[in-house]
Amino acid sequence: MKYTTIRISAEDKRRLEVLSKKLGKSLADTLRFAIEVAEKELDRFEGDLDKVLSTLKYAKDVGETDAKKIDEYLYGGAD
Repeated sequence: MKYTTIRISAEDKRRLEVLSKKLGKSLADTLRFAIEVAEKELDRFEGDLDKVLSTLKYAKDVGETDAKKIDEYLYGGAD
């Protein structure tokens, strides 16, 4: 097997280390596992990922919400 080096942010490495501890695997095995899971999930996705991601440019922070007020959030008024 050939090996290579990849560069990831310190934060991503920390997240990989946390996941590695949870799984009880090495960093390399954890990364392989994460790639396998991502590939399976992408294969299951039947939509247009570019369209989904492009809609995020319209997303905004609406602040804290209360699920009890869902009708008000969706329809603009409370009955």
